[in-house]
Amino acid sequence: MPFRITFHAAFAAAFWVLPLGASALTIDEARHLLSRTGFGAAPTEIEALLETSREDAVDAILARVGPDPATPMPAWTEGWVYPHDLVGALGQSAEELFFSLRWIEIEELQAWWLGEMIATPSPLTERLTLFWHDHFATGFDDIIHPHWVADQNAFFRRHGAGNFADLAAGILADPAMRVYLTNTENHRDAPNENLAREYFELFTLGEGQGYTEEDVSEAARALTGYGVEWFGGEGAVFVAEAHDFGTKTILGQSGTYGAEDLPTIVLGHPAFGPYLVEKLWLTFVSDSPDPGEVARLTAVWRAADWEIKPLLREMFLSDAFWSIEARGSLVKGPVELIVSTIRSLGLEIEDLGELTWATEDLGQLLFFPPNVAGWPDGTQWINEATAGTRARVLTHLLEEARGPFEPPAPRAPEEIETVELAPADLRVGRAFAIEAEALEDGGAVIFLSLFDMGFRGEDWRSLSLWMEIFPGEDFALALHTADCAETCFARWPATVHDDPGWKLIEPVNGLRRDLSRMDEPDRALLAALLGHLPALLETTADQRAWTGLDYDGAPIEGALDIEEARAALTWLQTLSADVLGAPEGTLVLAPSRPGALGLGGEAAPMAMGEDAMEAYLEPELESRRRIGRPRVTYPTAQDWLAALPGTDFASTRAEAALLAIPLPDPGRRSEMVAQDADALIRRIVLSPYFQVH
Repeated sequence: MPFRITFHAAFAAAFWVLPLGASALTIDEARHLLSRTGFGAAPTEIEALLETSREDAVDAILARVGPDPATPMPAWTEGWVYPHDLVGALGQSAEELFFSLRWIEIEELQAWWLGEMIATPSPLTERLTLFWHDHFATGFDDIIHPHWVADQNAFFRRHGAGNFADLAAGILADPAMRVYLTNTENHRDAPNENLAREYFELFTLGEGQGYTEEDVSEAARALTGYGVEWFGGEGAVFVAEAHDFGTKTILGQSGTYGAEDLPTIVLGHPAFGPYLVEKLWLTFVSDSPDPGEVARLTAVWRAADWEIKPLLREMFLSDAFWSIEARGSLVKGPVELIVSTIRSLGLEIEDLGELTWATEDLGQLLFFPPNVAGWPDGTQWINEATAGTRARVLTHLLEEARGPFEPPAPRAPEEIETVELAPADLRVGRAFAIEAEALEDGGAVIFLSLFDMGFRGEDWRSLSLWMEIFPGEDFALALHTADCAETCFARWPATVHDDPGWKLIEPVNGLRRDLSRMDEPDRALLAALLGHLPALLETTADQRAWTGLDYDGAPIEGALDIEEARAALTWLQTLSADVLGAPEGTLVLAPSRPGALGLGGEAAPMAMGEDAMEAYLEPELESRRRIGRPRVTYPTAQDWLAALPGTDFASTRAEAALLAIPLPDPGRRSEMVAQDADALIRRIVLSPYFQVH
C-alpha cells in the first residue's frame, strides 16, 4: 500500500492555535474523541490533535460536517427514475434482468457508502448519517427502489447535523418511508396507523412518552392521502380524495391537520427531547445514560430551537464524555468495527463488495435493517456466534489488505444511434403495453405507456394513454401527464378520480370541446400521440400483453388480440386526424441518452436464458467494483508503527492508538518491542479490548 500523508497538513490546519491556558489533548484523549465522533483514529489524525484543546478540537470536527460526500454517489442515482411498474409488460426474462440490475445497484450503493466512510474527511458526517439511517429505519427489500434509498441517504447527510424539525418533516415526505410503513394504504375510509405509531414511538417521543392511542389514531387520520406515485413521477404525492380533512385532536391540539403539521405539534410538546438525547448519548457517550445530564442536554437543545450541532457540542464537551469510566463502555457495531479498523491502520481494500458481505455476516447490512426499530446495539452485538465471526472478519482484513489496487475499467455505455429529430418528431425510448382487454359489444381497453419521450425540444420521463374504444362509435381517453407537467397540457385540469396527473377526454365531442383548453403545442403533441398509435402498438408486439397469458402463464379471460387492438387504434388515429390534423413529424424510436431507460437489458436479447443473463451481469458487476482507500495508507505494519506519535515502546503506542483500555499484561510490553509489527497489530486487533471504544 502506498504511503500517503496528504491528509495530515489539511487536517492540522483545520484546528485553531491552542489558546493560552487551555490544556492540550493527550494521545489517549485524541484517540477517544476521534473514535467516538468518527471511525477509529489514524496516527496522523491523533498527532494533528495533540496541539489543540478539547473545545477547539470539537469545534473543528463539527465544522467539517457537511452535505457533500467526498466520493460521488453512483451515476445511476442522478437522472431518470426507472419504470418499475411498467417493466413487467416486457416479459419475464426482461423483468428478471431489470430487477437483477436493481439489486446490483443497491449492492453498489452499499459499497459506495462503506467507501465514503473509509475515505471521508468528515467521519462525523457519516456517523450521523448512519445514526439517522438506523433511527428512521427503512429496508430496501420492502421498497426495491434504489433511487429512493439513495435519496434518503443524501437527505440524512444534508440534515444529520442540522435542525431536527427538518428531519421530522422530511421523513414524512420520504417515499421510501411511506412505502416501508405502508402509508400508501392510509385512506380516510380505512386509516392505517403504522407510520403514525412509529412516528411517536420510535422517531420522536419514545415509546409511551406523552402520547396516547387516541393520539396515534388521530395522527393516522392526519397522514391519510400521503402516498407515492409508482406509475408516473415515482415520488411522494398527496391525494386529496384520500385525505381526511376533518378536525383532529393530536397531543392536546385541535385542527384540520395534515402531515406538514405533525412536526410542529410534536416538537412543541413538553415530552419531546429526552428520548432522542438519550439515543445520542448511547451512541456517543456511554451505555448508561445519566438522567440529570439527559435533562440538562435536553434544555440546551430546546434553547437551541432543536438545532443538532449545539446539542452535540455540549455533549462532546461534557465531563461524562471525557470521563475515564466512559471509555471502553461502547461496543463497536459491525460497520463501525470494520471501517474503524481500515481507517485506523491505513489499510487498502480491493473490493468493498466483500466488506458488504462481511457486514451482513456480522448482522448489519446497510439499507437492510431487521425491522423499523433498526439494529440492536451495545452488548447485543456480542455473543458466542458473532465473536467468532468478528475474529474471522478482522483476520481477513489484516491478511488480505494490500495495494495499490487499480480501479476497475468502467463498462462502456450502451451505444445508441445518433438520430436527427425534426421539431415535430415524436421521440419515444420505449413503449409498454400495460393492459389489453376485449369488451362486450366489440369494445377494447388498451393501456400504453411511453417512457423517455420527447417532443419539440422537451424531454419527459413518461406519458401514458388509457383508452376505451368502440370503433365506429365512441371512445374515452385518459392521459397520465404527471411526468410532463407543467410543460404539457397545463391548462387542461386533472379529472380522473383519486390518482393525480390523469386527464380525461370523453366522448368524441369531448375531444372537440377540450381543444379550447389546449394551446397550440399541446394540440400538436396530442395529434402526434394519437396519430402514431398504430406504430407505437407495433413496438409492443413482443410484450406480455399480447400473449393472452398472465404472469403465471395462465390464460387471461377477455384478453385482447393484437389485431383487434390494431383495428381499434387505427380508428382512433383516423378520428384524431379529422379533429386535430395528422401529425406533422414522424415517430422516432430512440432513448434520449445511454441508460436513460434504466432497463439495462435493451442491448441484450429480450428472451435471454439464465446463462445469457449471467454473461450479461458478470461484466456489469466487475465494472461497479469499488476500492476502499483511506486518506492515509501505510505500505507495511512497520510504517504504521513508525507513524505513531509518542516516545514509549511500540506496543504501548500501538495500544494507545487502537484501544480505549490497555491490554492487561503490561509486563509483556518490553517483549513486544522485538516482535514483528504485523504480529503486534494482530494481537491488539484480535483482543476483546478492540471490540469496544
